[in-house]
This record gives sequence, C-alpha cells and structure tokens, in this order.
Amino acid sequence: MYLFQELRDKNNSFIYKSFDFIDDGTNLSLEFEYNLVEDTKTTVFIHKLDIKKSHKISICKNIDNIIFHIGLIEAINYWKIATPKDFFIRCGYINDEQIQWFKKLYYNGLGEFLYINQISISIDDFVDFKIENDFEAFEIISCKTENNNIIPIGGGKDSLVTYELLKDEFPNSYLFSINPIKASQNILDRNPKNSIVLSRKLDMQILKFNKQGYLNGHIPFSSIVGFISIYLGLLYKIKYIVLSNESSANEENVVFNDLKVNHQYSKSLEFENDFRYYISKFITKDVEYFSFLRPLEEIQIASLFSKNKEYFDIFLSCNVGSKEDRWCGKCPKCMFTYMMLCNFIEDDTMIRIFGKNMFEDKDLELIFNKLYKTTEVKPFECVGTYDEVNYALQKKIQSYKKDKLPYLLKKYDAPLIGDYDLSVDYKSQNNLPNIFKDILKKYVI
Repeated sequence: MYLFQELRDKNNSFIYKSFDFIDDGTNLSLEFEYNLVEDTKTTVFIHKLDIKKSHKISICKNIDNIIFHIGLIEAINYWKIATPKDFFIRCGYINDEQIQWFKKLYYNGLGEFLYINQISISIDDFVDFKIENDFEAFEIISCKTENNNIIPIGGGKDSLVTYELLKDEFPNSYLFSINPIKASQNILDRNPKNSIVLSRKLDMQILKFNKQGYLNGHIPFSSIVGFISIYLGLLYKIKYIVLSNESSANEENVVFNDLKVNHQYSKSLEFENDFRYYISKFITKDVEYFSFLRPLEEIQIASLFSKNKEYFDIFLSCNVGSKEDRWCGKCPKCMFTYMMLCNFIEDDTMIRIFGKNMFEDKDLELIFNKLYKTTEVKPFECVGTYDEVNYALQKKIQSYKKDKLPYLLKKYDAPLIGDYDLSVDYKSQNNLPNIFKDILKKYVI
C-alpha cells in the first residue's frame, strides 16, 4: 500500500494514445501506443499483435471498434505498473456505461494484484477513465458468420475435452492459441488447416520497471483472450467463441477489503455474463462468447479427459514448467491437476506423466493443505473448489489399504463431506446454446 500511495502522490497519468491496423501482405498486425507520464518523464510503450494473413480472412466494416477495445484491455499490462488514477483515452470514445464496465473489470480483474500489494481502495477511486477526443461512438460491427467454433487452446486438459466432445458435430472447429507453448503447438499441429496462432509482443520496458520496484502482479488475461477471440471471430466469420471454463472458476481465493478476490475472475460466470452483454450491446451481435464446460466441475472434466489417452503425454497445465515443456511437480497447479486425475488414471501412468507420485512428496505438504483446507488462502492458480478437492482426496483414500497410504494422504485430516452431488443443472448458470447443451448431455447427465 505504501508504494501504491507513493506513486499516487506523484500525480502520474496514463494515456491510451493510439491503435493501428497494418496489412503488409503477409501479416495482419495490431499496434497500440500507451504513455506513462511521471512528472516531466514520459515512457512510451508499444504493444503488438500479429497473425498470418489467410484467404479465410476478410475484413469487416467498422473493424476499428473491436481493435480499439483490444487496446483498452491490453492497456492493463502497462497501467498497473504505477496505477495512476487518471487514465486518458485519446483514440476513441466510450460512454458512461462502458466506462463503468471497464472500471469493474479493472478492479475485479486486478483483485489478486490488490491483495498481493495490500492496496485498500474502492472501485470508484481505483481508476478514472477520461475521454480526451472528439470521436463519435463506434458503430456496431455487422457481418454474416457461420455456425462454427473457435476454441482457445492453452495446452491443458479442459480445452482438449471441449475439442474432443465437439469434433464430431463441428469437424471444422478452429483451434486458437496466443504465443503457444510446446504443448499447445503439439495440439495445433494435429489440426493444421484449422489452427490460428497469434503472436503477442509486450513492450519489454515492463521488465525495467519491475527491476526498479514498481508495482507488479496478476492481470485478467482471459479477458484479453476474450476480446482477441471476438476479433478473430469477425475476421474468420465464425459465430461461436467456445471457452472451456468450468463452474469451479467462480469460487474466490480470499476476501480482501470486502472484495472477493478470484484469481480466475475473468474465467468466472460473472465475467462471462458481463462480457456477453458488453459485446452484444457495443461491438457485435454476430459473434457469441460462452464456456462449453460451464455446467461441469473440474472433477467431471478430469473424468472426461481420462478417456483420451492420446493426450496424456502432450497436455500440460503447469505454468512454471511450460517453457521447458514439463510438469515442475512443485507448484499448486501440478498438485491440483494430480488430485483431479488420480481417481481416473492408474498410479503408474500418473507417475509417468508427472515424474513422481506427488502424494509421496513431503515438500508439498503446505501446498497440499492450502488446496483442501478452507481455513487457508487458496493458491492463486487456476485450481478448483475446496469441496471437489476434498471429494477427490477422500475417494482416492478409499482406494488404498490404510497401511499403504502415501505420505500426504496419511496427513489428510478434513471432515468427511458425505454425499457429493455430481448431477448437472443444464437449466441455469450457463450460456450454452441449445445445440451445445445437447452435445454435452450425451457425455454428462
């Protein structure tokens, strides 16, 4: 909080100065300029996105609308360095309702950032978007889209389940990845004709600020993926952006300053509902965004994934080991994924995938406890609810003879949760179009 207040006292400001769409014949590029103003010093940041040009792409009229919005959410990468209250927009116009929408996204999406940096502030005082131009409101983008899917791929099990369950009904679904890690690229390579790779280049001056001790922390990256996905849907004329976020993403990690801090806020149903409303009202009605797996919990997705053995050696959810294409075996994400899969995949195979029996690793006891004990702060990773973790662990414990329990399962001491309802309510708490509900019902009742 001290550093935050020190930066605020300097009356710094942030400027979203410009966006540009560049077609060089080979690539379609988006370029954004942001300025961080500190007293008499101005730092210019240039942020870039590129995709290869394709005959499948055609440019919609009024495409500037979505490009401007991509720039407005990507700005969060640079604004959070000093979090100046004044955020000036000089390259487009948004009205008061839109300003309130982005204030909510910035505040909730940076909830973890606020908690880690111990910043106590209200949503109204966090950021003040100010329009500094004479632009008119952007026109709604209208184009004819086909009933096909773009499925964002991260390399983990969830998006693979989405793809596998949809591929019979939608054999021409596109798979999309931003700066794909090796695991993601391996998946894209299985469907090269319908793969979309986007290059995203942050301005590396961010590292200079990090070294100087400016503010840093988690951003709502899935909201960035959301706006970029709408852009791709418009370019490729595809109606459905199909996410793989489950109901478990709705649970917060901790409550801080009366804010439910959720590492997965931009994967939550609350954000999904807000995003769908915003896109439909202010950008386009021709591309629809929803999560196919929203009716399910992580434990159900793990069961579905376990039926696809061909992915066991290529999927990867570990952020720590992603650059080396391996499970680090030491982080909350590795531990949680192991917990979810342990009841559906044989122990020998699990050890081959993760490099060890993670329940035997004494060094993981603290992480293990934080994932199942409601008295702990849940790790800031994309992990599931306490209830489903306890259900998975208790079910796994029942499969062992008592004297054969691995070390961590011997230490497990949560109360029995009793009957655990794994039935699926398809009538509420999701945005699936009927055709997608019918497909999912074939696999999970």
